[in-house]
Amino acid sequence: MAQSCENCGIDQHVGELDIRSAAYCFRCGCLLDAVEPMDLNLGLSWMIAEFILLFPANLLPLMQATLGPESRENYISNGVTALWQGHWPLLAVMFAAFAIVFPFLRAGMMIVVLGAVRLNKRPKWLGYLYRRAQDIELWAMSDVLVLAGFVVFMRTEVQLQGRIQWGGWCLIMAAALQILSPWCLSSHRIWRAIRPDEHRAQPGPTISCEACALVLPQRYLGHRCPRCWKRLRERKLNSMTRTGALVAAGYVLYFPAYYYAMSYTLQPGGIKLHSIIDGVKELIAAGFWELAVIIIITSILIPLLKLVGLTWMLFRVRHPTAKHLVFRTRLYHVIHRMGRWSNVDPFRASAKITPCFLTASRVYSKVSMD
Repeated sequence: MAQSCENCGIDQHVGELDIRSAAYCFRCGCLLDAVEPMDLNLGLSWMIAEFILLFPANLLPLMQATLGPESRENYISNGVTALWQGHWPLLAVMFAAFAIVFPFLRAGMMIVVLGAVRLNKRPKWLGYLYRRAQDIELWAMSDVLVLAGFVVFMRTEVQLQGRIQWGGWCLIMAAALQILSPWCLSSHRIWRAIRPDEHRAQPGPTISCEACALVLPQRYLGHRCPRCWKRLRERKLNSMTRTGALVAAGYVLYFPAYYYAMSYTLQPGGIKLHSIIDGVKELIAAGFWELAVIIIITSILIPLLKLVGLTWMLFRVRHPTAKHLVFRTRLYHVIHRMGRWSNVDPFRASAKITPCFLTASRVYSKVSMD
């Protein structure tokens, strides 16, 4: 059976595999296929549980902040409302999409896909729906929101008495299911359950779909993939130029992002500005060095690694060499998967963005001024 490597893109022939065996790319070592006793019932149950947990996570309070006689409960929607009222409509829409809409959409799409496969139904749009669910997966950030909320909760404990509510526990469990779901569901097997690989290895030129890895004859170039409906192409138009421009812009914005203030809080003495570096220093001074390490990794090291890694790969595309080819291929895959965790700091650092910290700041400011 012809298989396409999702990392390096090379097409190769994979024979029939035994139970609990796997095939790896001979060039970069990427997993091509694995035969595991995939339990669709288990995967479907996980998706249904995640979908159900998202309702109380969004409808019930996440956290309660208390200082003296004042006590307020916080909901995910508070962040969207605060951003909109603070005249940040674009950030409000982004927060609502990443924290609320996309998690629901991903879980709902996966339920439909796995349910259809379980019932042995194969509508033509099933592959397209699964492709969209995979696209949304990177932007469904319940797990990122939980990590940001954990940092905020620990910082709030310095000044306020905080307590995680039922909505917060439901969000934590939904995020855990989201993180663990890839371990019980193989995308290779799901794609073949939707539509088997019908095209065997052929002597002529071939092209593979970048979404579902289906290998097709070269004549399909420019047409839609018959399994996931993605248009087949050899490469993205002007990809190197666009990537280089975005990387250069990233370098320009990287250092000002840490030098200038990113958020502010209202305190009895007035408005206090906070930069990312100031937040790290405050966490270390308060004894929360574990949280400081989280912020350093997610907000400083990951963006820097992305920029440096992409710069190296762009340079090697212009000046190709066979050295470190496998490492660069795997690094590209890592950058693609870890980039979403850079959103921890936008979720937690600003009272305009982070709903938990927003509620805590309002309670603290009101009580202190009274």
